[in-house]
Amino acid sequence: MTRYIIIGAGAVGAMLAAQLTGAGIDHVLVGRGEHIRRIREAGLRYVRHGEPRTVRVSTAADPDEVDLRGGDLLVLATKVQDAEAAVRTWAWRPVDLDGRPGAAAELPLLTLQNGLDADRIALRRFARVLGGTILTSAHYHNVGEVRSGASGAVGVLTVGGAPRGTDPALEGVAADLRRAGYIVQLTDDVTRWKAAKLLHSVRNGLEVLAGDDDDERSALGHRLVAEARAVFEAAGLAIADTAAERTEDLSTFGIDPNSGVVPGRQSTWQSFARGVPSEADFLNGEIVLLGRLHGVPTPVNAALQRVLGEADARRLPPGTRTLREVTELAALPART
Repeated sequence: MTRYIIIGAGAVGAMLAAQLTGAGIDHVLVGRGEHIRRIREAGLRYVRHGEPRTVRVSTAADPDEVDLRGGDLLVLATKVQDAEAAVRTWAWRPVDLDGRPGAAAELPLLTLQNGLDADRIALRRFARVLGGTILTSAHYHNVGEVRSGASGAVGVLTVGGAPRGTDPALEGVAADLRRAGYIVQLTDDVTRWKAAKLLHSVRNGLEVLAGDDDDERSALGHRLVAEARAVFEAAGLAIADTAAERTEDLSTFGIDPNSGVVPGRQSTWQSFARGVPSEADFLNGEIVLLGRLHGVPTPVNAALQRVLGEADARRLPPGTRTLREVTELAALPART
């Protein structure tokens, strides 16, 4: 039986631990600081359908508290900007492989980050990387608490071997996650699905910015996506047609109007609200990087990355910087 070692106790990781607990699936939620201490002492306050309940999840406050063994599967549930440090911390930890000493890098690792970089980071050390994309309404604002905004299935996962192909662990992982309340689609080309998710995620940062002009917000969103499509084409990165290629029924996945979750407050907004570093450099910054590598202008993504980066450096809360700043920066002549 697989034991899931969930690295990162934020919204996605803590919610996964709660769902695995409800399904009776072995796991350890590894976090840090006051958040994991509160969960360990009082249980996770898990809010679904607007109703809070206490879930006693298995926890560790330090990797040294986890004795890894053969059959474990690591789940990288940190934000993408924290992936390198987490992978470096875990890769060479000792593992008991049925009496043979081994390293964690021999175990399979599942990535759940936005952007394209997490799989590349993991593959530098882990031979078996399962790339994943996740669609979910998971919110972490208060210490010791996560809130789900989902009405039925708690989330939608698309998982495959990274950068492509399959893995012997995939069928078992899919079965466990379905038992835990997720819709799971398996693919042999997960990078295409990650590219499709990034087309959505490049707009996340707009939620952080003040501005009442819906037309301006919409126009910026369209330009962000158009630039992303252009750089993907130049880089030879194919994009999954998620509507045409989706084989799993998504009818049970939706937003619960009674959940207490406010729409438009996705992962980037939550980082700014909590005063922690955001993933913008790996979303809009990924598009900017690919544009520079392949000679494709990306003025809107670069402008949004800069505005968010400046706000991030000063720990400014959502609503401090504006849409107008991005529009004006994007209109400036490119520096040569």
